[in-house]
Amino acid sequence: MHTKLKGDIGELVVAVKLLQDGWHVAFPYGENLKYDLVVEKQGIMKRVQVKSVFPKNGVLHVNCRSSNNWSVIHYQPEDFEILATVDLESKEVYFIPSKQISKTLIDLRLIPTKNKQKSKINYAEDFKTMPL
Repeated sequence: MHTKLKGDIGELVVAVKLLQDGWHVAFPYGENLKYDLVVEKQGIMKRVQVKSVFPKNGVLHVNCRSSNNWSVIHYQPEDFEILATVDLESKEVYFIPSKQISKTLIDLRLIPTKNKQKSKINYAEDFKTMPL
């Protein structure tokens, strides 16, 4: 699947989920912003960056950067408030606060680790709700 199509599908999946949860959703015009959606609920507005990912070995590997043919942009916590990740297989959506992004990649585990490690593991289940 083409990267642009993956992104478009992911944005629509996130928008539907947020609308179902009572958020108002706006799509900013243009391609040069560091966020894909603007949402509002109860007077609180948030900028949302969407990443669409297929799971691999029970993990969603989420890139915290944007790239094209000319440059790579690493996201900063102030670029948006929420990184919404779409599992393109199950269509589940996970909402990661931007303050939790400190690297160029964040892994969300869909299944437990084989060695039962719990420390420094991000379980996707912990990110199922969009924070107000």
